[in-house]
Amino acid sequence: MLCVLLASPALSELTQADLDKIRFLVNEEVSKFVAASEARMKQYVDLNIESVETQILSVEKQITHSTNLIYGLIALVVAAVGIPQIIMVWRSRSDRSLERRIAELSEDIETLKKQRLVNP
Repeated sequence: MLCVLLASPALSELTQADLDKIRFLVNEEVSKFVAASEARMKQYVDLNIESVETQILSVEKQITHSTNLIYGLIALVVAAVGIPQIIMVWRSRSDRSLERRIAELSEDIETLKKQRLVNP
């Protein structure tokens, strides 16, 4: 008889209240686990976003530096090509004015030669 009394709790069935309590505890534990997992995931994503933003800023600085360097090189090329061209144009203008002056003087010399031949 004593053995039957001790074994009776082992044969008992779970009531609906017991099942609800177990469900509640399991849901509570799952909710805690999910919340902790979400927090870890959010922290991981935030760290990765910060890392990507830092890399983007670094790339933007490099692009800005490269762009400024290219502008400087373009200005150098323009100066290297443009300055000699300006000098050539300036010289050609002065050469033309000298050629005109030489032509005028040549005409004057020819005129003087003709006058000298006519009036010796």
